[in-house]
Amino acid sequence: MEPAVEKLEILFGKAESELATLSCKVDQEYTALASAQRSNSQVPSGLIRNVQNLRSELNQVSVEVLEFQKQQQAVMLSMQAQLNTLCSQFDDLSSLTGQAAVDEGSGKEKASK
Repeated sequence: MEPAVEKLEILFGKAESELATLSCKVDQEYTALASAQRSNSQVPSGLIRNVQNLRSELNQVSVEVLEFQKQQQAVMLSMQAQLNTLCSQFDDLSSLTGQAAVDEGSGKEKASK
């Protein structure tokens, strides 16, 4: 279970890093567009390509985030199943040890009478 959690943490860290990089790129492109708009010049085709590339990268990151969410859900379900099993085993053990203690106690009482 721990390796799966560690893997998810690494994947989320990677996604955060990619989103930060994309954010910086978007800020740079926005600044370039704003300065082009202020100077009333035409938007260069290279700038349009950059925006299209950013959109493509953002779509890829979105797909990765959705995959991370699916993996996180699978890990959560697995952890929940393991916890349910553990609780069931604990209840079974408690009932067995509780019953044994009652049997021992009643046996001692009968022997002393």
